[in-house]
Amino acid sequence: MGCSGHFCYGPYIPPGGGIGGTIGYRFCFSNNTEMIVKENGKELKRLVSDIKVGDLVLTLNGNQKVFSKVLENTKNEGIFEFYEIKIKDEKSNICSITVTGNHTMIIFEKENETKFKFANELAIGDILRTNNGLFKIFEIGHKKMNNSYKLKVEEGTVLANNILVSTIYLEGNKNIKHYGKVLDSVKIPIENKN
Repeated sequence: MGCSGHFCYGPYIPPGGGIGGTIGYRFCFSNNTEMIVKENGKELKRLVSDIKVGDLVLTLNGNQKVFSKVLENTKNEGIFEFYEIKIKDEKSNICSITVTGNHTMIIFEKENETKFKFANELAIGDILRTNNGLFKIFEIGHKKMNNSYKLKVEEGTVLANNILVSTIYLEGNKNIKHYGKVLDSVKIPIENKN
């Protein structure tokens, strides 16, 4: 699976700037985010723009690969502000995911401890998970992009560009409630903190 692409949640400027320049919040991926889907018993790469409700997308539950049913995939048109988050594995391969500031990311801390953090709260050195282990963030940048896709899945997580991310979204900056099940489902002992 490739490691480039974009994922977003946060400030959304509707086409035409919205009524009085109103900014809303959306949970979304850019159209070039890659995921793995299971179709007719085969695992295939698919762009988020080609994923349909009912498709099964790859995620992780502990150390197990599982497929989660897509409940929603909605295209949002407009201009979005994103945080581009880059991690590097032990072979110096770079994976990146691009999210808006209010997207809930899953951070791995001490052994078997996970928590949610908004993307705009991430810092260099925070640890994210891929299908190949746990890796530190080494760079965070900003950019504006057009259009996005709001994806919601049963498990509450998905591997997007091979990075495990939350598909839990909030309206505005409301507090996260009762999402312990999602955090518990992705826990693994931290063995590799590259």
